[in-house]
Amino acid sequence: MKKLIITLCLAAMCMVFAGTAFAQDGIVSFNTASVEDLMAIEDIDVPEELAKAIVDYRKANGAFKSAEDMLKVPGMTQDFMEELNPQVTEDGDVVFDPDAEPALAPSKC
Repeated sequence: MKKLIITLCLAAMCMVFAGTAFAQDGIVSFNTASVEDLMAIEDIDVPEELAKAIVDYRKANGAFKSAEDMLKVPGMTQDFMEELNPQVTEDGDVVFDPDAEPALAPSKC
């Protein structure tokens, strides 16, 4: 039992360090980020209300599978979605990547 607890603790620490390394590039996962992580996205002013809505929606409905899923978040607009420019990674995560080309077609409004 003690060995299992130690193994789980080590695995958790590895995940924390992996997440930290991932965030160093400015990349933020919309599927795992906290409210604070979302509000800290560089060069975008994510309102606290919207950051909370993203986390609450994810908790209630599961992980985002596509960029368009984020439009289901209460308070999310097409214009703000374009600013966040969510990207789907090879492993299926939906992330903010400051270096990514725009993934969504611009709104026509």
